[in-house]
Amino acid sequence: MSPRRSFNRILPLFLLVAMGALWGLQFAMLKLAVTGGYSEITVAAAALLMLAVIFAAIAAAAGLRFRLDGRMLLFFIVAGLLGYLAPLWITLFVASGLSAGMLTMICSLAPLFAAVTALALRAEPVSGSRLAAIGLGLLSVLIMTYSGMSAQAAGSVGLIVLALAIPCAYGMESVYISTRWPRGLTPLHLVTGETVFAAVMILPIWIVFGGSLPERIEWSAAEIAILVFVAVGVLDSLIYFYLIRITGGVFVNFAMFVALFSGIGWGALLFGERQPAIVWVAALVLAAALVIANRGARSSHTG
Repeated sequence: MSPRRSFNRILPLFLLVAMGALWGLQFAMLKLAVTGGYSEITVAAAALLMLAVIFAAIAAAAGLRFRLDGRMLLFFIVAGLLGYLAPLWITLFVASGLSAGMLTMICSLAPLFAAVTALALRAEPVSGSRLAAIGLGLLSVLIMTYSGMSAQAAGSVGLIVLALAIPCAYGMESVYISTRWPRGLTPLHLVTGETVFAAVMILPIWIVFGGSLPERIEWSAAEIAILVFVAVGVLDSLIYFYLIRITGGVFVNFAMFVALFSGIGWGALLFGERQPAIVWVAALVLAAALVIANRGARSSHTG
């Protein structure tokens, strides 16, 4: 096998792991952001506006042009709602009441929602290997959370039910983008359009819900967390759309499994959280899920 072919086989898995690690950091940053006294809608609006400005600037520097018609307008509205606006707002709303581990555990269900969406729409093949990978990924979540989070779950049922909308939105969005990708558009086109439309949609919501701006920025942990969230978001969004383009809308959601353990690591570093040794057993199960997922995505793409 040529070095180039070997690299092309390994690249999707490498990018998936990197994106999952960045996602885990983002969840930790959102939990820090809501400690600064800002409302959830204000944090979401600030983050989306900064992301939109950055991607618009990158697109302008790259000389990208958009020709919006009715179909493309609908595409960006749906993608912006499912990929940014809804999950970001809900994540911020539940972050103060759920631990980082519980939040990332719930979000790791995104591959299941993506697979169900793909099956329902007959959008792309969901092979036995992908279903097995989903099963192993969910098993790793159950192992990790079996003994440590039952007490919190019992007292946070409402927040947990609401948080299930986060992986649902992510799973549906990835399949929607994969199947409705407008012809001639690059990943940079898509991430720019999605963030800009999400930012435009959140402004009236921010006004209606009484969002307010601080008189001055203190540059506490909350403000820094928002900036880190935006910086990381730029990188992982580009990886996200690139992976959807080359592997489809199901494989990309397996990054949520990596994000789960990344979130645990960042939680230990930032919040002093400690996890039991059984987490390492779950990590081995996760590794098996990633290997199977990568094989399934590769065979589907080459087929």
